[in-house]
Amino acid sequence: MVKGAGKEPSLVDTHCHVDLYPDPYELVRRIEAAQVYTIAVTNAPSVFRQTAALVDGKRFVRPAIGLHPELASQRANELNLMWQYLPKTRYVGEVGLDYTTTTSHSERAKQRKVFEAIISRCHEAADKVLTVHSRSAAEDVVDAFGESFQGVVILHWYSGSRRALSKAISRGFYFSVNTAMIGSKKWLNMLKLVPREQILTESDGPFVRNAGAPARPEDVASVARALAKRWETTEPESRKLLYQNFARLLRNKPVS
Repeated sequence: MVKGAGKEPSLVDTHCHVDLYPDPYELVRRIEAAQVYTIAVTNAPSVFRQTAALVDGKRFVRPAIGLHPELASQRANELNLMWQYLPKTRYVGEVGLDYTTTTSHSERAKQRKVFEAIISRCHEAADKVLTVHSRSAAEDVVDAFGESFQGVVILHWYSGSRRALSKAISRGFYFSVNTAMIGSKKWLNMLKLVPREQILTESDGPFVRNAGAPARPEDVASVARALAKRWETTEPESRKLLYQNFARLLRNKPVS
């Protein structure tokens, strides 16, 4: 995906709901013009085909097949469709667990069953890149992968405990940061604990809003700028590091 990029490090958006914008075609046009490498996540296997067609032949956008945890129970029957499409993409997301929307033990158990099935299939494939939701469920999300998962894990918009954070860091997981996160004191305090080599950027558009409008992939430039300030480096150096992190991820090489 990064092959053939220009001399300047490109921006990277590892988590964008391209299909949920009012005009997805216009968004893809903007992404291509801005040259932002973008992972177009989906919330259910049944919409993957449409998203894949939307970005077919595009240089900077890749479709991901997902099953959002908030839909896991009602759409568990789509797992067979997920297995059908899984070989067609390296990218998987949005997947994970979400305990915020339910306190039901049975509903949470259904989420875990679906998530564990996805992890198992991705482990067998050994080359998948997963962008993972973990709201109020970070401990269970990290534990679900175990210590020898064959693939790449990106924890999208992480907001869990420091204990789970430490475990995820030790296992080489990545953490994707958006514009809403860089305005959070809690996250900025956590950022001090995460090695720079394990940081990536995301928009999480259109759910995240930036300057009063749905965030777009090019808005990750402001994240790179904010990270440069936190790291006491220049914006070009920040972009270079973030790009290198993404390039390493695609090679499925361990963080060192």
